[in-house]
Amino acid sequence: MRLTDMPRSLSRGLFRLLLAPLRPSARAFWREALARPHGSFLEALHGYIYLRWPLFYIGMGTGRHPLARWLAGPLARLGGLLGVWGTREEFGPEFAQSYHGKVMPPGTVPRLIAVERPVATTVPETVLPFRMARDIILDNADALALLDCPCRLTKEDHCTPVDVCILAGGPVVDFVLEHHPDKARRVTPDEAIRVVEAENRRGHVAHAFFKEAVLGRYYAICNCCTCCCGAMQAHREGTPMLVSSGYVARVDADACTGCGQCARICPFDAVRMADRTARRASPQDGGPGTAPLPQRHFDTRCATGCAPGPDAGSATGPDAGHDAGHDAGHDAGPGVRPAARHAVIPVIPVIDTTACMGCGVCELRCPGKALYLELAPGKPAPLVLPGEAAPVSLHHPDLTGHHPPGTGHGQDTCRSGRGASRNAPGGTHAPG
Repeated sequence: MRLTDMPRSLSRGLFRLLLAPLRPSARAFWREALARPHGSFLEALHGYIYLRWPLFYIGMGTGRHPLARWLAGPLARLGGLLGVWGTREEFGPEFAQSYHGKVMPPGTVPRLIAVERPVATTVPETVLPFRMARDIILDNADALALLDCPCRLTKEDHCTPVDVCILAGGPVVDFVLEHHPDKARRVTPDEAIRVVEAENRRGHVAHAFFKEAVLGRYYAICNCCTCCCGAMQAHREGTPMLVSSGYVARVDADACTGCGQCARICPFDAVRMADRTARRASPQDGGPGTAPLPQRHFDTRCATGCAPGPDAGSATGPDAGHDAGHDAGHDAGPGVRPAARHAVIPVIPVIDTTACMGCGVCELRCPGKALYLELAPGKPAPLVLPGEAAPVSLHHPDLTGHHPPGTGHGQDTCRSGRGASRNAPGGTHAPG
């Protein structure tokens, strides 16, 4: 051995000695983390702590851990001094640069789960507007695990079920299964897709998460509720770590019944109900300055709506025949209630396109199927794998009548009151 090779050999020997007490999956994680082109010991240590003690990590980050009041500040300052996430002033934006989630509307998640070919790509900044943590490396389509959600477990009155975090990629899946056998289990792509679909029905948002400390790549699909999710909490408080799906919700005014469910369940507070007669059509409805949207007549008894003509309400107008026949149909036969009372639906949802993240929750839960998702050119592009094209619009089935098994006749609600299922046992998958 040459003298110049001795320091390198000694460092490799010391490294192997330090890794010897660790489990095989931990040793594999460290090797891959340090072999990255821009890998560092501190970043690898950060990732190891995150995966090894997720409840502690998330509990400190959300302030829910009993020691958070004493340790959260010093740990944040230490991370800043070590360059993990910048100074205190830079913490929010810098943290988001290294740890972020891409909103995935219903129907798009299976493309990331049921991947039948190896994938090694870097997501462009037009999709994820961050300078790091943008890789997707999937070399084993069956490397999937279901983990009990650390965000839910660190909250006392949390949503259920808890086994809703889907981990992807060999190094992360092997690590979690080996270190957390009581909270994780291996699943097939079909099982994972069923978990996402059940969470979608509960009104929860699917995110594809990327983290620099976890090998700088996509590693999980989390199904997030507004009351438990640490990322959604951080996003609301000014840490821009969640990215739009690339779509925005649109309203079909003629189909809207004015029930207001979309405004109640929107996890990003992007929907409000406005007076239909006062509201001017938005650009997608024909541009400002057009006539107010027509009031819609809705039969509150038969749940069938109809858009009236210009003389609606007049006994001799164009709709008179329709109204008479409609009411007569309800009055025919003994035991039928009196003529249907048509109530004017005075309100309609207005979408704040800046706040809308294109998650699709409102569309899934709309009983009148009056909402749909449309590509939003001004937002980051949708996440698709190489060789795929993003649909121009997304239309999903009405799930209001299809509740996850075990939730009784309807979805329960989170403490936030927005479309989550607290204390709903089971779902479509067994406990982890």
